[in-house]
Amino acid sequence: MNTKQVEELTGMSRQNIRYYERMGLLEPAREDGNAYRDYSEEDIRRLKLIKMLRMLDMSLKDIDDIINGKVSLKSSVKHQRENLQTHQKQLQAAIDVCASIGREKGEDLDVDTYLRRMEDMERSGGVFARFVDDYKQIVQDEEERKFSFYADFPVNTPAMLEKALREYASERGLRFHMEKRGKYPEFRLGDHTYTAVRLLEKKKGNKEDPAVRVICERKEKVPGGRDMKIPAKRRRMLRGIHILATNIRRHRNRTLLNLVLSALAVTVLSFYLGNIRSTEQILENAPESYEITGEIWNVCGESDHGLFISHQVLEDLYRSERIGDIAESAELMGNLSDGMDLSGGMDLSGGMDLSGGMDLPDGETPAGSSSAKGGEAPDTVSLLGINRTECVQGLSEEDITWESGQDKTGEEWEGFLKSSSDCILSEAFAEKTGLSAGDTAEFSLARYSQGLAGVTLERQEFEPEEFHIAGIYKEDPDREEENPDILLPLDAVKAIYEKNDIVYFASALSFRVTKPMELNEVKEELKDAGLKEIIYGSPRSYAGIGLKLTDTEFIHSTESADRSLALLESFLPFMFVIIAAAGYIIPSLLFQNRREEYAVMRALGTGRCFCSLLFYIEHIIPAAAGALAGAAAGIALGAVDPVSGAVVWGLYLVFYMLGAGAAMWRFGRFSIAAVLSHRD
Repeated sequence: MNTKQVEELTGMSRQNIRYYERMGLLEPAREDGNAYRDYSEEDIRRLKLIKMLRMLDMSLKDIDDIINGKVSLKSSVKHQRENLQTHQKQLQAAIDVCASIGREKGEDLDVDTYLRRMEDMERSGGVFARFVDDYKQIVQDEEERKFSFYADFPVNTPAMLEKALREYASERGLRFHMEKRGKYPEFRLGDHTYTAVRLLEKKKGNKEDPAVRVICERKEKVPGGRDMKIPAKRRRMLRGIHILATNIRRHRNRTLLNLVLSALAVTVLSFYLGNIRSTEQILENAPESYEITGEIWNVCGESDHGLFISHQVLEDLYRSERIGDIAESAELMGNLSDGMDLSGGMDLSGGMDLSGGMDLPDGETPAGSSSAKGGEAPDTVSLLGINRTECVQGLSEEDITWESGQDKTGEEWEGFLKSSSDCILSEAFAEKTGLSAGDTAEFSLARYSQGLAGVTLERQEFEPEEFHIAGIYKEDPDREEENPDILLPLDAVKAIYEKNDIVYFASALSFRVTKPMELNEVKEELKDAGLKEIIYGSPRSYAGIGLKLTDTEFIHSTESADRSLALLESFLPFMFVIIAAAGYIIPSLLFQNRREEYAVMRALGTGRCFCSLLFYIEHIIPAAAGALAGAAAGIALGAVDPVSGAVVWGLYLVFYMLGAGAAMWRFGRFSIAAVLSHRD
């Protein structure tokens, strides 16, 4: 056929036909004698194919690769489809920008904003699109670069392997040239160089007569192909990703088993470490959960008030950084100086225990004291100097009615403690005496001092004092101790002692241990201050040197938590050893039947490090995913918090990877030839 006929059959112009000839896409025959072009049916088909591919917007370079057999038509069309889809997305983005510009009001357009937006879209979309395109090309290349066939005769020597390869090429009409003989020969088949390896496979139902499978892999990339445009490092990475994805899919059951085992292991580890953390929190919260308080008693443990607590003990306790909230009180006794009858037919021995809070022998009274006669009660009133409301059992600031009214801010109480002349009366005493808040009263004061050896009491008089009644407090009928008639600021009582040149002694004292976790140090400090353990049954004494601590529950709780924590922490290293052992055993078992696969990769030229790394990552990925699922389960079940869950996941992965690394190192230490010759 001549050119005019070709134009009519293909719908192409003469110029286009000549152009494709110059580009090497068409080589028509020449007529003898006149050298006119003589187009064949094959030339017509090729021109129609070129026209079709050009209508698909395919480049002449890609069309040339198809016509010359460098790439298949299907793979090229598939790749072109992906290119068109990418271009379609870019066009849609451009359409969206046009629509956005069309919605702008007015003619003033913020060009910079739209330009940045379009550049960002191009950068983000371009990088991802290139990565996806490169990966798809690698997948396509991997599918095309390897083939295999079965030999019809035993292949035991390199010569027999070469014979099998030559027969394969001859049957398909392909040019064959042996470039390197050996167990793993290199040969040229058509336009490409391949490496071959033989593999013995057991036939189903006939294990004694194995089949010989020859696997061939193309060595070099397609000259001028798209894969040559991909950087070597990226090509290697994408090839590894493809192999990993393929192997994970192919061995999905083993992958699932690895994932489930890791999830269960991390869930158990989460609960284990959660128990350790909860035990640590018990120890951390013990000071708030179990308050330790202390009281000073006499050494025989019979009384905690009416005592004589030395100034040295007080100084040591106030100086300690481990002791706080010290409630100190000092007892006095006295009488109203105006001679008012306080008996009222009532027992007013009241707030002051004349025996110092102790049971004296029958008929015995403190030295210098007077007893009631004729059935009449003495007119002695009890006064108590305090520095905290805790000095009086059950007393709170709300129980006090102040001269100025309700004390909402606590200023009245603070002012009372700093005063040297204020006092607070009990309701009963105010009712008996007719005194009320705002009045002034004068009292003759006295105290009891220790007699011989601290086992007897002697009355010691003070100068009279005048006090302003700042408030009335409500008495508590359920209070174990009798309510004092008058409350005084502790500093005012100390000033009275100093004014009368008398050594001050506290009558009662309690405190709170502010650092319970340093309880042993607290006890040493108290011992150095002169305090002793209470010895029940010892001789009676008024000396305040006995000590009671409410530390039993605290000690029991912390000791129990300490034992549990020590036990859990002692087994923690073994837990990580078990994880590392699991990381070694599990991949060893899962990879046991994959030696052939590893050996084939090695025989076809893949490096040992790359092969081992692929197998290693293939195992670690599902393990990491399973561990993440286990950590999430531990968080959801409340065993650990998110931060601890991340720590558990990381620790598991580290030790598991160590074990898996050891297994992978041992896995690759076998003879490639032996595995390829005999299936394990």
